[in-house]
Amino acid sequence: MSPRHDAAAGRDRLSALPDDLLHLILRRLDAWQTVRDLSLLSRRWRRLWATSPFVTLTRSSHLERFGSNLLLRRDPSAPLRVFRLRTLCSYYCTHHEFQRQWLRDVMGRGGLRVLELQLRCSHEFRLPDCLFTCATLEEINLTASSSWKTISPKSVCLPRLKKLNLKEMLIDPSAVEKLNSGWPALEDLNLHRCWLGSFEVSSETLRTLSITDCTYTEIRVSAPNTASLKLTVSGKVNLSDMPSLVSVWMYISDGPPGYHLAPSCAYDLLAALSSAQRIELFRFELLPQDIVQKAAIEGLLFSNLKSLYVGEWLVTDFYNTLAFFIPRAPNLAALTLDQWKLYQRHNTDGDLSSSHVSRKRKPSTCDKLKLLPAVPRSLEMLLIRLSKGDDIEEFRKMRSVLKEKTKPRDTEVVVF
Repeated sequence: MSPRHDAAAGRDRLSALPDDLLHLILRRLDAWQTVRDLSLLSRRWRRLWATSPFVTLTRSSHLERFGSNLLLRRDPSAPLRVFRLRTLCSYYCTHHEFQRQWLRDVMGRGGLRVLELQLRCSHEFRLPDCLFTCATLEEINLTASSSWKTISPKSVCLPRLKKLNLKEMLIDPSAVEKLNSGWPALEDLNLHRCWLGSFEVSSETLRTLSITDCTYTEIRVSAPNTASLKLTVSGKVNLSDMPSLVSVWMYISDGPPGYHLAPSCAYDLLAALSSAQRIELFRFELLPQDIVQKAAIEGLLFSNLKSLYVGEWLVTDFYNTLAFFIPRAPNLAALTLDQWKLYQRHNTDGDLSSSHVSRKRKPSTCDKLKLLPAVPRSLEMLLIRLSKGDDIEEFRKMRSVLKEKTKPRDTEVVVF
């Protein structure tokens, strides 16, 4: 029967759907909408929220009475699998105590698998200790939007945790060892804009590791089964061997004032990436160039490397990147040199030769390029994106030499 006939006959086809499908619909809605608005649709919808395994409380539903009554009146036999809490409070607000109670409530019920907290608070929001001892949690997402929130648990026991995302959180140094021993099944760790101090990651199960735009003095990583690595290098980094690496994204930052990455540290950092198949590398020229000589002596090879992306480069920085990777990547199939993000970061007029980019000019690298060994025939694609204002004449001089050395099957140059 058509929907028009159903409407004429007064049939409610939406309410005829099984509970599992209706719960998936409710999953995308705030609890306030679910209780107040959907209950008006039909009798069946009036108590559907009470059995939903997904609960979301946002700033439109943060009132103490509503949140407390919602959790109190849920069907006690219905499991709660996903709980999202998005706070918005001023320095003088008082309902954060209720929110902590909600967290203790939902984790005390048992069966919670996913917890998502967005803490938009100007004051210190203390995370309850039960958050770090919930035996059923498989995924935790913690975000602080206005100021760092401290993670300093008394103990950590998260035996089923597989995914942890932290944004703008401060990890107390005393908690590092507890965290490493308390997540034996962790597979995905994502830290963004966090304060880490001296931080260590030690895991045999970790598959994906991302540490970006974080503040730290030292990071030590021992995760031999990691397949995907994303890292902003702005301090001392010590990576143990990663034989399972497939893809790498690395941004070399200027670091704090007076900071310089030692040549030995830079070499060890790149040597740990030698098994990767795909590498995206930004600002390679900031690494000490002594590593080129050391790599030649030590015989460092990137035998598995098939795709190399070099971002935020200037034409006059061209040689160092190629001199390091080309002789050591015999199976390289795709090489991309891209200035676009450098252009976006520093400039608005399309001219990278302006004062927006404070780098010293280097002499012509054409003669140096002629000394490069030819790349094996495996190279299939050479893609270059550059600004019209960045040493375009110098690039034209080098292009013929580069094509001769690399001999790609396909070359594309995009000028913006």
